[in-house]
Amino acid sequence: MAGAVARVIAIMPDGQELRASLYERRRTPTGWEYRVGVTIWGTGSGGRPEPAEHRVWLKAAQVRPLEGGDYSNVPTRITSPAAGQPAWTVQQLPHRPGHPGATLIHVIGCQPGGIPIDLDQALDALRHPRAVTCHECNAASSLP
Repeated sequence: MAGAVARVIAIMPDGQELRASLYERRRTPTGWEYRVGVTIWGTGSGGRPEPAEHRVWLKAAQVRPLEGGDYSNVPTRITSPAAGQPAWTVQQLPHRPGHPGATLIHVIGCQPGGIPIDLDQALDALRHPRAVTCHECNAASSLP
């Protein structure tokens, strides 16, 4: 659905958290970036204060979804990494009683602390049992 918008929290450099609208997202070789709009107040016609939206690209660490937020309909662009360049991360989910361990493949920047891997490593990891791609960052769409 083109033009879908999701509501998010934008985290300002001073730690302040503002409600914002997410208009698009893109995955670059260095991680996810989000184009958000934040409402600010400015001087309008006649000198009266009026709300205006300011749109800016923010890094993944500066944006988080509101509870129940869904990015699935937000326009998403994925840029191709250079050959051999890490563009994904692998996360090992530990075995717990009643839940076998698993391997989760993310687009780089989705999961902090993941181990960076390149395309060949990502495809190899997905050949193992209980290995899946992350639904939040839609890692499957970035793999051939």
